[in-house]
Amino acid sequence: MNVRQQVFDDEAFPPDLRHRESQIQQVIRLLHRAREKRQGVLITGPSGVGKTVLGRMVLTQYAREHGLGWTWIQTLGLTTGDVFRKAIRGAGDTVADNAPNAELPRRLRNAIDGRHVLLLDEGDDLAGTGTVGKLASVPGVEVIIIVHNPDDWLARAESSVRQRLHGGRVSLSRYGVDELADILADRARVGLGDDVVSRRQLETIADDVAGVARDGIQTLRAAAELADERDHSRIRDGDVDDAYERARSRIREANLSSLPFHHLVLYELIREAGELTGRQLHARYEEVEEHVYANRQWMPIGRRDRRNKLDKLLEYDLIERYQVDHRWVYSAVTPSLKSNRSITETVTAATT
Repeated sequence: MNVRQQVFDDEAFPPDLRHRESQIQQVIRLLHRAREKRQGVLITGPSGVGKTVLGRMVLTQYAREHGLGWTWIQTLGLTTGDVFRKAIRGAGDTVADNAPNAELPRRLRNAIDGRHVLLLDEGDDLAGTGTVGKLASVPGVEVIIIVHNPDDWLARAESSVRQRLHGGRVSLSRYGVDELADILADRARVGLGDDVVSRRQLETIADDVAGVARDGIQTLRAAAELADERDHSRIRDGDVDDAYERARSRIREANLSSLPFHHLVLYELIREAGELTGRQLHARYEEVEEHVYANRQWMPIGRRDRRNKLDKLLEYDLIERYQVDHRWVYSAVTPSLKSNRSITETVTAATT
């Protein structure tokens, strides 16, 4: 079986975005309106439902038709200055890295030519930092922010940002079984060829992953790999049954590798301990922070920021939590899955 792996990558664009037609039109309408009303867009929804793909596909088409520039920025773990510098580089100025922060808005204004849209991906940590407001205040700049929990994000955002995003929310939910089966059929047709997987099997995958597109796509990929390893000419039901854990492991590994320093420190503290209550985790963090953060560019974070980082670890299926006597207890989903060696060794040394 010839498995075209690139078709199943998260970065791969589908031929078209099936069953998101209304959301696509909604984003386009908001982009039209943004020119006059200085309004931003908030794309929301759980992990794996296609928020990033939708934002990038719409902007690719919209920019081609209307002649504007745009930049996709993965903002997780970035400071305001970091985001500005990426925006400036995306607009064509490649020598702004050493500019002082106070000069960055002017550098961005000078770099853009007319309208420029910033797609701020993984924007959960941007609320309340002032980053979005400062970017949007630059003439010609418009913002689209991708977040998981819009109510929490807006509650933490500045009032000026909330006003800018009023009426600009685009929500993506999980797909229905038939919808996700259609999407998987498209991937199978391009990435595997005809007649190697049945519609019933695709519906089974779609149902078992509860309508999460990324999980479904990676499960189909894993089933095809298993069929290939077992010298099957087509995917069998046993290949599908055995594919789920391989797919989940691959997604967890990719999620973990995408996380910045603060998230990884919290993850390693939990993984090293086996399980920790919330109070124990905060206490352990404060015990080791001087050692862990020594000689690094980052500063330790407060409890509220830690809780936000824990929410991201939960969304990424890297940790789980349950309640015992009104206390949250955290543990790693896959204790054998370690983050990068430097952080693992640093946290281990600090906790022993």
